[in-house]
Amino acid sequence: MNILNFDIKNCYGIGSLQHEIDYSQASVGVIYAPNGTMKTSLTKTFQRLIDGKNPCDEIYTHRESSAKIQLDGNPITHDSVYIFSNEEKDGTTQISTFLVNAELKLQYDAILSQITQAKRTFIKQLKGLAKSTDCESEIIETFQDTPDDTFFDCLLHIQQLIESNAPYINDKSFRYNDLFDKGHKVEQFVKENIDDILQYFDKYVQLLQGSSLFSVGENSFGTAQVSTLLKSVSDNRFFAASHKFLLHNENTISSKDDMQEVIDNELNKIYSDDTIKKLFEKIDKKLQANADLRNFQDVIQSNQDLIPELIDYDALRKKILLGYIISAEASFSELVGVYSANIDSIKTLIAQANETRSQWEFVIDIFNSRFFVPFKLKLQNKADILLNQVAPELIFVYKDGADGPIPQERKVLLEHLSKGEKHAFFILQNLFELEARKAIGKPTLIVFDDVADSFDYKNKYAIIEYLSDIANESLFTMLILTHNFDFYRSIVSRLNVGGNVFVANKNVSREVSLKQGLYRSDLLKCRIIDKLNTKRAFISCIPFARNIIEYTQGDSEDFKLLTSCLHIKDNTDTISINSIKDIFIRTLAIKQQVKEKINYDDDELYLSAVYDEANKIMLDDNEIELTNKLVLSIAIRLKAEQYMKSVLTIEQLNEMKKNSNQTGELVKLFKKHHIQTLENNCHIMNQVLMLTSENIHINNFMFEPLVDISILYLKDLYRKIQALTE
Repeated sequence: MNILNFDIKNCYGIGSLQHEIDYSQASVGVIYAPNGTMKTSLTKTFQRLIDGKNPCDEIYTHRESSAKIQLDGNPITHDSVYIFSNEEKDGTTQISTFLVNAELKLQYDAILSQITQAKRTFIKQLKGLAKSTDCESEIIETFQDTPDDTFFDCLLHIQQLIESNAPYINDKSFRYNDLFDKGHKVEQFVKENIDDILQYFDKYVQLLQGSSLFSVGENSFGTAQVSTLLKSVSDNRFFAASHKFLLHNENTISSKDDMQEVIDNELNKIYSDDTIKKLFEKIDKKLQANADLRNFQDVIQSNQDLIPELIDYDALRKKILLGYIISAEASFSELVGVYSANIDSIKTLIAQANETRSQWEFVIDIFNSRFFVPFKLKLQNKADILLNQVAPELIFVYKDGADGPIPQERKVLLEHLSKGEKHAFFILQNLFELEARKAIGKPTLIVFDDVADSFDYKNKYAIIEYLSDIANESLFTMLILTHNFDFYRSIVSRLNVGGNVFVANKNVSREVSLKQGLYRSDLLKCRIIDKLNTKRAFISCIPFARNIIEYTQGDSEDFKLLTSCLHIKDNTDTISINSIKDIFIRTLAIKQQVKEKINYDDDELYLSAVYDEANKIMLDDNEIELTNKLVLSIAIRLKAEQYMKSVLTIEQLNEMKKNSNQTGELVKLFKKHHIQTLENNCHIMNQVLMLTSENIHINNFMFEPLVDISILYLKDLYRKIQALTE
């Protein structure tokens, strides 16, 4: 891909943008754009187009929007463009931590989401039928042929049983866990006492059927219930209140003793046989041991046909659980169908993930070595939840101080990372994606959206290393968007960008233009010292020369004179261009070169020269030239100080603190004495104070504040100051 074309109108704050970037000579394009100019808007436009959606103006919805971004004359697509950002990528609710290739992971997550929904529906219905809280583990426990069988393997076994007309029990009159408790107490009891149980329940049922007190059937009333009832009336208060029990043979019980007598008589009917008596007492005692066994007794009493089935307890479990599943046939068939339809796809995805494991390990190793963050990334084997096949899983190991490393879940880890550390983490997602595109040979335009934002310097340079690696990959073309001036200059110096370096500017009509990028190398040398034959560069050099003198000579006479060039002092209006020129020649190391560049002999007064150049700049259409902004900033400060000194009285000026920031002190005094009468002018002076302190001192972070600010803002402020001094 060689040509990238923009034709954008009314999209997310961009009024218009038309531009062409030619990648035929260099694979990297860089756009420096101050905040609010166009970076986010352009990225959103890219994203909407590759998602197949129409960009728009989200605030002024009535504006007619259009957007055309083309690569070699073709509309951009998801395959041809990738947005690389330090924010978390959108994902599904079922995020798999393995299958780190973004494309593979999305496919896997889509399948997983579909299967999970069908599974959720089936399990919910099954729980309602079985009155159980954990049907999934019960299915695995009951139908697992081998220890490695997953839940879905069990479903396939069940399907085979259903198709072969395997026997089942369709009885929903009791809770599944009353026969098959989670603690396996019933199972242990049944298997240890099966012979006694069969004999016992045979006699027990006989007792109940012939009894005037006990009963069997749907509303079974046996020894467990009688025991509970006897306890409840043990204090005789029930009978003392003249209450009675009426038996179904119409006999009445009017006291605790009468009740005990009836119970004893009923039990004695089978106690005449000593063997049966001992068996009954033994089994009945065991059944009263805990709630699980008492619940089991109740079910058996009401469902006597289950007693012979107890001989094969495991088979009974299968029959009953199979009966529930057959009752939920529709949701079961849906789940099995969805799973079966995707088995081959899942196997392929996992195989691909394993095949590319070395790629991910390579990316992770580079990440771990380059980024300074309190965690390391590793790949380990993980059995996926669908097939139980081994696949690579990404794990995170946190390390802080002298204590040993601790594995952490992704969610917990992100809660404890700083913003910059999180951004480093999210960048990893992008690296996996690019590695995947490289592996399949997919040519891609990569749009980098402020990837250095929130990074400290050591991690910022880690990003630059990545960019350098990517720039050397023939499949990839890069468009780097940034508002970080230092990052911009570093990229331009490290990468082969050719002429594809731009500075974005947006005018009052919201028209965005991309101008040829300046400030690629040493700003002072290239934009000021090398152009000292122009008065704008000459004036712009004053702050720099003043700093040099301050660091090498201290509070010398030369330092004081140049200070008077930046602040209104008693001698400011008498300083000539030639007097400043003499200081430059004495101070700067490249004396002869400086002499030659300053090829004019000018007795013009400095203050007049500054204002004259500022007035010319007001008519200059150059929106990004650094010297224009610097000269205008100096002129703004000088005029503001002139104005404030003209308004403040001598007595008020005498309140200024010595050896303090002059502009700041003047603004304080001005507001103190005139905030009531000249409120708007006070606001203007505040603007001057905030602006010029950052802009005029060149040593403040390599001119970045000045580069970032729009010339339109400076011009507007200069007009306001001029209006005050006229």
